[in-house]
Amino acid sequence: TMSVLGAAVWTAVVASVGPPGPWPNCTAGSLPKQSQYSVVVTRRDPIPTGAALISHANGSSTFNFSFTTAWFPAPPAGSKGSELGEGLVVRNVECNPNHHSCAGVPHPQWTNAGALGIVPADLPAQGVPSIKGVVDPSTIVWPGCDAPPQSDSAEWGAADPRLTYRPKTATYYLTWDNCTKNCEPERSTLLSTTTNPHDPESWTLHGPVLPGKYTGGAAILFRDDEPSATATAAASAAAGPHYAFVSDSNTAGSIILATSQDGLSWAEDGIFMAARKGCWDEAGVAVGPQPERLSTGDYLMIYNIDTGFPYRGNPLGRCAVGYAILDKDDPTKIVARSDGPLLMATLPWEQCPVKGYTCQETMVVFSTGLKPLGDDTFYVIYGGADTDVGIAEIKVVSK
Repeated sequence: TMSVLGAAVWTAVVASVGPPGPWPNCTAGSLPKQSQYSVVVTRRDPIPTGAALISHANGSSTFNFSFTTAWFPAPPAGSKGSELGEGLVVRNVECNPNHHSCAGVPHPQWTNAGALGIVPADLPAQGVPSIKGVVDPSTIVWPGCDAPPQSDSAEWGAADPRLTYRPKTATYYLTWDNCTKNCEPERSTLLSTTTNPHDPESWTLHGPVLPGKYTGGAAILFRDDEPSATATAAASAAAGPHYAFVSDSNTAGSIILATSQDGLSWAEDGIFMAARKGCWDEAGVAVGPQPERLSTGDYLMIYNIDTGFPYRGNPLGRCAVGYAILDKDDPTKIVARSDGPLLMATLPWEQCPVKGYTCQETMVVFSTGLKPLGDDTFYVIYGGADTDVGIAEIKVVSK
């Protein structure tokens, strides 16, 4: 439940712009499987105390802010790193000079943009999710590249990880953003790969997903079991085409479609998803974590909205989470899409009524992590208030 302060903030926000929803200009009835699917939140916060999964406040991170997070499965049994199990890639920020002094921080060169930490985790389908150990400077990884050089001013950092595991090659594909000068004037989504995410030295950097383009994150879907009918014999052996869904904004705008035959070189192929005027996501959309296959053969895709920076009162908060269902035969086709937000900032630590050393951004739930649990049930892993890592359980229901 919300704290008294949190409830007061939420009430004031709603009163400033009217009650949230319904949004009559969404897609109800207009997509071929809209009536077939629904997604329900089965556990809003599996942590018994109502706390975050990772937080400076509960001692699971030594950084002031640990937030957007990707999940990865354990390396195959018997391979390097398998004994450490599944894990998380976490964006960490030491301080935010927009809100408070950053004098004396250890890493001014990336302190505001961020750095990625990798930690083993235990996220059981039943029970209490947790991490193994603490997110601290020893967990920081620069995936296949050198760390930004020590500097007294902000240079560049690593932001917003997303990760897809490819069973065919036992390879992990991590996308992350090079955020230069706090993402202005440059933000570029990079691709790194490894066969053991737990080994900091094992990563290979392949460069930008879409070179020369301002991008804000990418989620990859491999189609190794779906060779193209028009592909050459060599290409059919590699299957595909494979898809990357790429954000075109530092906040939220549209999601671009990119295609690839090898999973490393990508070509832009137009707009995949756009905002819908008069709908809950009219302010713009941003890509979430990797799409995952459902028991029906279709795919679940989580996406985000961002109503703008600086935040202005909005019943949706600044960032919220929705979903789309992608066609099993052609994942470039959306067959169902949420008519309202799936997750919003309703827990106290997601709301951040006063920015400062304890939290970064007001009313934020933004997801870059998704773990399948079986039976069309998933953990959605997200950043709350750009400060903590949250986790919620959802189930996709099909008629």
